[in-house]
Amino acid sequence: MPLINHDKLRDIAAGLLAGAGCSQEEATVVAENLVEANLKGHDSHGVVNLPAYITWLMTGGLRPDQPLKIVREDQAFLVIDANRGLGQSTARKAMGLAIDKALVMGVAILAIRRAGHMGRIGAFGEQCARAGLVSLHFANVSGHPPNVAPFAAREPRFATNPFCFAVPGSMRNAAIILDCATSKVAWGKLKVALNKGELAPEGLLLDAAGRPTRDPSVVVPDPVGSMIVFGEHKGSGIALICELLGGALTGGDTIEPENARDGVTINNMLSVLIDPRHATTHERFNGEFDAVVEYVRSAAPFSPSEPVQVAGEPEYRTMMARLQDGIPVEDRTWDELRQVAETLSIDLDVGSPSTAGPS
Repeated sequence: MPLINHDKLRDIAAGLLAGAGCSQEEATVVAENLVEANLKGHDSHGVVNLPAYITWLMTGGLRPDQPLKIVREDQAFLVIDANRGLGQSTARKAMGLAIDKALVMGVAILAIRRAGHMGRIGAFGEQCARAGLVSLHFANVSGHPPNVAPFAAREPRFATNPFCFAVPGSMRNAAIILDCATSKVAWGKLKVALNKGELAPEGLLLDAAGRPTRDPSVVVPDPVGSMIVFGEHKGSGIALICELLGGALTGGDTIEPENARDGVTINNMLSVLIDPRHATTHERFNGEFDAVVEYVRSAAPFSPSEPVQVAGEPEYRTMMARLQDGIPVEDRTWDELRQVAETLSIDLDVGSPSTAGPS
């Protein structure tokens, strides 16, 4: 399993996306998002997704460099149709518009419909936190059959339907970024397991008959079985809320079977952005933020080698290690990237079009 320097992996990803029709600017934005996910240990949302993106771009399922279509806008509300543009770039631009609105109005509500796979939703929470804003994000997944079973069910009715809550940091503590799929595990983590030739951990999957299994092929690439929601009825309830807020309220498609399913992963997302300075003073908010975070961390751990952490800290530690050591890319994913590069006549070693033909 090769270890790839993050700059090199970013160049490779950007080169493949540019070769599939994206502008250099868009290719760079998407590549940065994917590689950042790898750096933070979320390989499920990293370059493992590139082969699917390239296929969808080449077949028209995704459209490069789509301008944002503003469906509706008023003082605090913004509705965007991404028109099947690449999710990382369209959502980043849309979130930038919402941030500007929230900084003026104190609050903004952003509805994004028909975006390609947005990747790690936490990236948009981080974007808001850097601007000093609290944010809540509810996403659904349409375009393909469901692959997550509701609580007490043995067949799927949801997709992984992620949500993210983000709170800006202080001088003493980093931002809190809670970014979760409503399934026990993200679909991409099962894709990574399949590529490694590994079984999934116990308690994550059901086969086509609704029986527990550890075989990730029951949902990768196409679901014949199901993933299981986290937190039993609680996770199932949050998945439904993400479906209704992220899908129905934005004007995007929900998972219900009458909506089109062409095999392309489409995200719809509702985001609420809040400027805390409109609710309390900066000093009061930051003081309570630091006090609560540090109080939580002070809890006695079960093991001294595993201290209590808050959301965002595991990602930071993984990123520091991978910046130094490189990003592990399992052999099957690396082979898939090489195959994509050959199709596009791109030199995978440098990530840019090769005049000498594929490597």
